[in-house]
Amino acid sequence: MELSSVCNFSFQTNYHTLLNPHNKNPKSSLLSYQHPKTPIITSSYNNFPSKYCSNKNFHLQNRCSKSLLIAKNSIRTDVSANQTEPPESNTKYSVVTKILNFGHTCWKLQRPYTFIGVISCACGLFGRELFHNTNLLSWSLMLKAFSSLMVILSVNLCTNIINQITDLDIDRINKPDLPLASGEMSIETAWIMSIIVALTGLILTIKLNCGPLFISLYCVSILVGALYSVPPFRWKQNPNTAFSSYFMGLVIVNFTCYYASRAAFGLPFEMRHGISTLATRYGAKNITFLCSGIVLLTYVSAILAAIIWPQAFKSNVMLLSHATLAFWLIFQTREFALTNYNPEAGRKFYEFMWKLYYAEYLVYVFI
Repeated sequence: MELSSVCNFSFQTNYHTLLNPHNKNPKSSLLSYQHPKTPIITSSYNNFPSKYCSNKNFHLQNRCSKSLLIAKNSIRTDVSANQTEPPESNTKYSVVTKILNFGHTCWKLQRPYTFIGVISCACGLFGRELFHNTNLLSWSLMLKAFSSLMVILSVNLCTNIINQITDLDIDRINKPDLPLASGEMSIETAWIMSIIVALTGLILTIKLNCGPLFISLYCVSILVGALYSVPPFRWKQNPNTAFSSYFMGLVIVNFTCYYASRAAFGLPFEMRHGISTLATRYGAKNITFLCSGIVLLTYVSAILAAIIWPQAFKSNVMLLSHATLAFWLIFQTREFALTNYNPEAGRKFYEFMWKLYYAEYLVYVFI
């Protein structure tokens, strides 16, 4: 009752006397004027009886204040502990981060699609022999096979590094995401890596006791990879020498992937920088259909071989797999043509050609 009477008494205001006649701003008068008879609400609250102003709220407020104070002190203690923590963990974290970043840069430097292509080729050829002759499986053989794979990857990595060094100006426009073009790795570091990789592959070739023939093949592969990119030779500027170098590498399939990529997204930049290839001479459309036709012809040949000589192959696997790959190739070639041979679509088509390359060696194991 007392609380309601105080509230009613406090808010009973004579609205006819709210405006102060001596104030030139009526709005401020309306807001600031207080009736002389109107008591201040806070004073009314101070005069409440004890039963309406219990000490429970006071004790609760004190408890909350103490809890907040303890929480603030604990947070300050944790922050100060983190600030005074020795920088050893930060140093370890930075070292690990640098190692991971360098590994990612090296992964991009050696062109992942070629890396996977080499591995799929080696595993397909080696896996087929093990699949049909399981008695050959041994740790010593696996170690030699792994060392041989490292030799092949050394050639691939070394030639890719040299190619990116010599194509730096073009890659800054055409492929700005590459490590050298983007500045992730310096040219000096790239040269040092190429020398180390080449020497490592040569040492592994000698340790494998492969004989002078394979040592010579290794050296010739490095030499051809260098002549392909390094001026004044620059075999890549001539379509005949470019084809010869790729034919020596992985024969017809690499030729197809390479020229499909040139026709797809490298054409504008090669024309701008005066690099003569089949794509710049005959156009993206013609070269794309030529290369797709070559791959399609190989699939048709494989299907016919499975029909004519069913005793020589697992005809069901060979027919079904190559028919699927052939229809997939036709579909992707059509999709690429519908984009009017857009450079971005050309990149996807180029990656698709490499997927066909991987798939062929996977199929080879089971036919």
